[in-house]
This record gives sequence, structure tokens and C-alpha cells, in this order.
Amino acid sequence: MNTTGAVGYICISVMALFGNTLTIMMFAVEKQLLKKSFNILILVLAITDMLIALNVSLNPSYGFVLDATAYPKNPILLDLFCRFIYSRVIIFQLVYFSIYITLVLTAERWWAVVRPHTYKSIFSRRRILAYIVLSWIWVLLLMVKSIIDNSRDPSAKRVCQANTSLQAELNFAVYVFNSALKVFVPCITMICMYADMTWKTMKSSAATAESKVKLKGTMTRMVATTTIILIVLFFPNQIVFTAIKLGKGKFNSPLHQFTNFLTYVTTCINPLIYGLSNKNYRQCYRNLLTFICRKTRIKLRRDRRVTVSNTGDTNPVVSLQRSNAIPLGTSQSNM
Repeated sequence: MNTTGAVGYICISVMALFGNTLTIMMFAVEKQLLKKSFNILILVLAITDMLIALNVSLNPSYGFVLDATAYPKNPILLDLFCRFIYSRVIIFQLVYFSIYITLVLTAERWWAVVRPHTYKSIFSRRRILAYIVLSWIWVLLLMVKSIIDNSRDPSAKRVCQANTSLQAELNFAVYVFNSALKVFVPCITMICMYADMTWKTMKSSAATAESKVKLKGTMTRMVATTTIILIVLFFPNQIVFTAIKLGKGKFNSPLHQFTNFLTYVTTCINPLIYGLSNKNYRQCYRNLLTFICRKTRIKLRRDRRVTVSNTGDTNPVVSLQRSNAIPLGTSQSNM
């Protein structure tokens, strides 16, 4: 990876870690926010984005903190390393999981606007947790083929290798099916949900005033913005990678690297969306940053006082105090 790409990934990771940590701290301090279903999903999305940033920073295949030589020597551990870490399976598991969490968020908004009378039963706290767990399991099942295909290289020519026992045509068909379920189906479903939500609320005479308010509400607009940006940034990589599978592009080309980079940009953009579109989140961010800055200033002042008090017992300061006690005439005679 060139220097520009490395700097870009590092900047994205730092911003994502800062923004999502701030979001997690907000929910840790303001626990009453988690009484709302959508806030639980926003918290899960923030944790996922933070974990993506950490994994991208530490994954040896990127070489930012750990390089390609940072792998276990034990054959069993090396095989697990190749299947889950060097192959970036964990990173993609988190990336696709974030797509499905966004899908659940979209469904939550659709239900709140279109079917408010069944909203509380469908999106109770227990069911929200079930949707999160089921989303994780579903994405893990979609990643099984990648886990199987990646392994350590027994010939020792390379550390890891990616092979498949399937014929080329069948392997491509499985890839298309997997990609559709990982990205295209959830993204198209989200688009259809927002289109249906808007049509039924704005065009239908039967739509209630409450539904219209919710459609234009802060949370719906915030989730819609998050969804649109996710789709815009994820689709190019899937299209380019499909073209590569068809032999119409080159793996790891500048275009492929750029679209791959775009998929991680959402991890640092999401906290900005939360703060810019939701005044409650924005106020919480401001309070947290003010508190952190105040605590930092107090600590710096305390450290400065400790430093001064410690240096006050040293000989140079004592000798300086003695020199100040010398009469002015004596000091002039010594000049």
C-alpha cells in the first residue's frame, strides 16, 4: 500500500475511534437514552464501527502497526490466523454486520412511521436484542465460505493462501449469491422501505399527523442519512470486485484500493451524522468534550503544582533564595 493510502486509513481509523468512543461514552453516561430501541441500535453500530477501526489499524495485512511477519509459529494457531485475521474475515464480518444493523434501524423507522400501532410489540427491548444476535449469526453464516477458503500455506512458500475446491463457474455463482445477501439485498430493501415510507405518509390521505411528524423527525432523517451514505460508499466496491471476478479488472488495482477504502469511511462519518442531525446527541457530545477538557486542565494544573513543589526542594532553588537575601551593595561589589 502506498503512503497516501496508509495515511488515509490511519486518519479514518483515528477519527472513527474518537467519534465512536465519544458516542459510546454518551450512552454510558446518559443511560436513559437506551430506553429507546433506536438508541440501542445506534450504540451497537458505534461499537461495530469502533471495532472495525481497531481491526483495520492492527491487522497485519495492512501493515500499519503489525506487519506481515507478526504471525504465530504454531501450525494450528497459524491456520486460525490465516482464516480469520490475515484474510480480513473479522473485518468483513463487522462491516457486513453494520449493514444489517442499519437495515434493522431502517425497519425500526419504517414501523414507527407506517405501523405505529404495532411498533412497541415488534421493537421491544427483548426483540431488539434478538434482532442484533440473529444479524450477527446470519452474517457469520455468510462468511463461512471465506473462512473455509483461506488457510495457511502448507508448502511454506507463503504464510497464507486462498484456495477453493469449487469449479470457476460455481465459485462465481456462490460469490454472486453471497454478495447479494451481504450487500445488495439489504441495501435495496432499505431503499424500498424509505420509498414506501415516504409514499404512504406523504401521498396517502389515510396517513396520520403523527406518522407525518415521525417521517420528518430528527431520528428518521438521521437514520436515512446514515443509510444513504452507507449505500453510496459500499456499492462501488461490490461492483468493482464483481468486475474483478469476471476478469474485467485487476485485484488490488488503484481503483479497487480506492473503493475498498470507501467502505471504511462510514466508520468515521456516522458519529458526525449523529452530532449534526440530532441536537440531543450534539448537546451530549458538547457536555462530554467540556467535561474531558476541564478534567484535562485540572490534571495539568495539578501536575504542574506537583512539579513545582518537587523542584522547590532542590538545591538550585535554595541557592537562588539565598542569593536574593544578599545585600545589594555586596552583589554590586562582586560584579
